[in-house]
Order: sequence, then C-alpha cells, then structure tokens
Amino acid sequence: MRIRPLIESDLSLVRTWMQEVPEAPAWSDDDLLRLLKVAYGDERKTRRAWVAEDESELAGFAVATSLTLPDAPSECELELVLVPQESRRRGIGSALVRTILAWAHESGATELWLEVRHSNERAIRLYQRCGFIIEGRRPGYYVDPTEDAVLMRYRLERRSVDAPV
Repeated sequence: MRIRPLIESDLSLVRTWMQEVPEAPAWSDDDLLRLLKVAYGDERKTRRAWVAEDESELAGFAVATSLTLPDAPSECELELVLVPQESRRRGIGSALVRTILAWAHESGATELWLEVRHSNERAIRLYQRCGFIIEGRRPGYYVDPTEDAVLMRYRLERRSVDAPV
C-alpha cells in the first residue's frame, strides 16, 4: 500500500465514494477542488489531502488541516478518513491516520483533534486503536440527519507517531 497526495485525476472517484458512503460529508465539486491548494490565502492555514493506493487502485482518502499561529504550537484537525466498503478491514484507514499524525507532528502540533458521528462506532474504534481518546461531545453538530459528534484528541507529545496501530 502507498499513501500519496491527492491529485486532480483522483477527484472523480473520491466524489463517487462520498456519494456512496452515508456518513461522508456532502462536499461540492468546488470543495474537492480546493483540496488541491496547499494554503487558504495565508500561510497560517494549510489543508492537505491524501489517497491510499492498494495494488495501483485507489482505496482510501483523508483530509487534515493545520493552523500555525505565532509563538504557539500548530493546531491540527483530522477532517476526514474515508475508505469505501470494498476496501475496508485491510489497514487502509490506519495507514491514512498514521500519515496524518506524522504530518501533524512535522507541522509542530502537539495535538490532533477530530469530530466523528456518534453512530459511527467503526470509525470511533479505529481512532481509539490509533491512540485517540474521547474528550466530549458536540450536541447536534451534524445535520442530515441531526446527530451529536464525538470529540476526540491525540496528544502527539505523549507518544511516537510511529507507534504500532
């Protein structure tokens, strides 16, 4: 398996996955195109996207954001890990999470945060296996359907990002 940056030719398949997976966000084509840009107009906020290839086939997708402020550690958020049904249970989600953890560490972050639908128990278990801990809930965070988010955090200063998953 290989993890690499998202490129424009990947967008069509990623869009299809997002439409097929009920818990995926409803991002527009413009939202997806913006993932190809490294920064948001200032150097403080960076958004990156990666895909996983397994036997030369795309098998997963992930997005993370880093905000760098003067005299403070970077703040990082894992926005999305999406592995289509046919590619699950092969370690692809874990590999994408490890890639984001390494990127967050390189960005100077001491923590990585994420929100996940309360009903997405499979994803919560994945994140917990990767070392995230539950920090709380965000009531009514998601819409269509309305649902609470589970807020999770990974403390980079506590463990190596190379720790086995």
